[in-house]
Amino acid sequence: MEQSLRDLETAVTRLAADQPFALSWMIRTVGTGEVIGEDATRAVASFSTRKVSVLLACLALVETGELSLEDRSVITEEMKDGVQAGIMRNLSAGISLSLRDSLLQMMSTSDNICTQLVFAAIGSVRPDPLQWVNDYCAWMGLHATLHREIFPRTGDLTWSHSLDTLTTTTARDQSRLLEKLGRGCVDDTAAAQLMLSVELCAFAREAMLGLFTPALGVACTQIRFAEKNGRGLRSLSQVGLALSASGVPLAAVAAYAENIPTQLPSGLPGRVAVFDLFAELGLAVQEWARGR
Repeated sequence: MEQSLRDLETAVTRLAADQPFALSWMIRTVGTGEVIGEDATRAVASFSTRKVSVLLACLALVETGELSLEDRSVITEEMKDGVQAGIMRNLSAGISLSLRDSLLQMMSTSDNICTQLVFAAIGSVRPDPLQWVNDYCAWMGLHATLHREIFPRTGDLTWSHSLDTLTTTTARDQSRLLEKLGRGCVDDTAAAQLMLSVELCAFAREAMLGLFTPALGVACTQIRFAEKNGRGLRSLSQVGLALSASGVPLAAVAAYAENIPTQLPSGLPGRVAVFDLFAELGLAVQEWARGR
């Protein structure tokens, strides 16, 4: 393992050790097979980081021609019930969106109405859309990831909720998928392993670059992150693909903070401390990228 990667491992381990919450994380360099991490096989609630695999599983059906990015669906009033994330819940029912629009909003604003539309599109060509996504994850080697719901009613959860009814994953699984995506953006064979084309891999990358609430890349000036967030009552998560200024994929990053206290002894809100850590993690990856 190159020295700069060892330095990155030391830096992130130190960041995690200083926090009063549990952090599971993994970083994979794209194309080299080098991996660093800690507690990366611990099962955690995926929340909206699950949408990366939903995005790719849907695009696999676009690749076969069974779906088109121009297919259209209509938002119904029933789809708004219980939805907390996104912008479509504030708009009138009856709006028609293309699959392209739904995928982009699912990733950029984490819109859960658009997520329902994406699952409906998958369901139009597969008898069980949730099973299709689970099968896709299994094919990609995400053997610790289990999608249990199309629309999680997170507003009904308490801080001490169980994971039994939620989609669960691991930092190892999510970093594996993102590393595959990074390779797929630049290599036809790697893209085919995702059941996609290079062009559709690039579409997924661009969708993740449009995230409205970046965390890993929020303070970076020399690299970018194509990323997705996850938000729970007691957890926050961020997964992302680090890219050079010219767009070359560098590393896949997955970080899951669990059992976050509402407040630190210093008075700082616990969730603010997690966002600070995610930003520091992104900066540490940037420092590693500079030293490669």
